[in-house]
Amino acid sequence: MKKIYGLLGRNINYSFSPLLHNHFFNKYKISGTYELFNREPENIEEIIHKLKNKEIAGINVTIPYKEEVIKYLDIVTPEAKAIGAVNTVVFENNKLIGYNTDYFGFLESVKKMNLHCENKEIYILGTGGASKAVLKVIEDLKGIPILVSRTPDKTKNSFPCEIIDYELLKSRKGYLIINCTPVGTYPEIDKCPIPTKLLENFDFAIDLIYNPRVTKFLKHCKKGMNGFYMLVAQGIKAQEIWQKKTFNLDDIYEELEKK
Repeated sequence: MKKIYGLLGRNINYSFSPLLHNHFFNKYKISGTYELFNREPENIEEIIHKLKNKEIAGINVTIPYKEEVIKYLDIVTPEAKAIGAVNTVVFENNKLIGYNTDYFGFLESVKKMNLHCENKEIYILGTGGASKAVLKVIEDLKGIPILVSRTPDKTKNSFPCEIIDYELLKSRKGYLIINCTPVGTYPEIDKCPIPTKLLENFDFAIDLIYNPRVTKFLKHCKKGMNGFYMLVAQGIKAQEIWQKKTFNLDDIYEELEKK
């Protein structure tokens, strides 16, 4: 009988996750299937209950439940605790354990680009959930993170680093700039979170968007990467947690890139 895994979220019919994970199960001949658990807030407990009863083997969690799910967990791993969000859950030794594989996904992206962030100024656009995982990676790599927000006064107490507005960004230069906003996502592909000319002020750029593969943001940078590698990497990290073994990320990434 196939083990059931899935994504818990709301309005998630667009998700790429089933394609990623079901491709993974086919490739490694693992008896599993990956579903979408599209649930309203009052129905989250149903999925938690099924995890505890081993009717579901593992879940990913997406917007808007990455923070909400924490109250149901027995253990939250250090990276997830620091970020304040969980996106992968497993029931193990009678305990619900929460991880944040977005952290590992972004870390793998930095490695893939061969970036050296130590003592370098790294600019992060946006202050949502994704930016918290990115910020934690930059801190752990000893970079100097600078958040760019439309409302720096409102967000300054939520982040332990310098926060500037988009106007001040116009006078800054740095090593790396990361787009953690949804600006430029399909279908609004003609949009960019900052004036394109500003991208000349940065050596590298990463856009967490993966649809389209080349955003307006990336078209104008010196050297960049989209969010597809991070997406695949965080998914494979979740599988490594569930299957308790390691897998070749680049193999799977290259296969999925062709789909």
